[in-house]
Amino acid sequence: MKVSGGRRRWVSGRTFGIIVLMAMIGCWSAVGLAKEATSGADNATQEPDLVKIRIYTDAPQSEAGVFDLKKKVAILEPPQGYVEILTKDNVLTAKKVIYSQSEDSAELTGEVTVTTEDIQARAAHMQADFGQEMYILEGDVYLRQDEPPTDDVGDNPSKVKLEVWSEWMQVSDGAKRVLARGKVRLVEPEREAWADELDYDDEKEMATLIGDVRIETHDGNLLTGAKVVIDLASDEAMMYGPTYGEFILESSSGDDTTP
Repeated sequence: MKVSGGRRRWVSGRTFGIIVLMAMIGCWSAVGLAKEATSGADNATQEPDLVKIRIYTDAPQSEAGVFDLKKKVAILEPPQGYVEILTKDNVLTAKKVIYSQSEDSAELTGEVTVTTEDIQARAAHMQADFGQEMYILEGDVYLRQDEPPTDDVGDNPSKVKLEVWSEWMQVSDGAKRVLARGKVRLVEPEREAWADELDYDDEKEMATLIGDVRIETHDGNLLTGAKVVIDLASDEAMMYGPTYGEFILESSSGDDTTP
């Protein structure tokens, strides 16, 4: 690993370990990768939030990354390996990472993954804004949200709340807001939907689908339209524009034995 502006090199092993850049490079700002804590005597003992980086590689003698001390930018691309970024609530991985301390952001490329408490996502490319807790994913995007754990879960696996596929996606507000565009597919336990765009608000429990919308429920009902707003709490769908629907009547099940 090379540090721009100096001659010293670090040799990466199979696991490079946790790199806290402020500790390694003293000439960076006093907070290093730590996010600025609120000033004042009351916060004197408050520990800063850190962005930590691990570099994994199967080529221990190769150069794993470059740190530009003046620009406060790290360019990490280990051969035969990947980079892991750990923040307070998230874990991100990618084949290549460009991290900017001054902008508190990162660009990730190649087999990108994001993991939070209840969200898992992957894409080909991602822009991460750590200060705003916002992630923009592009290229074969997939996101999965699990139901929040309960006290009696035990060893039972998490239940899937929803899955989304798209070409572009923005995840923000602590993963409570998801905007998706381009060949959107949404799968929930009771239904499946397709659209050009999706606006999903987990906090308000609302999902808005726009453009060539098609919704199929698992019990055989079908809805199509230009725009559909679903209240996930009440399971009601509001239709806009030209709409078409097919509904399976309960009496057509063949179980009616009324004389």
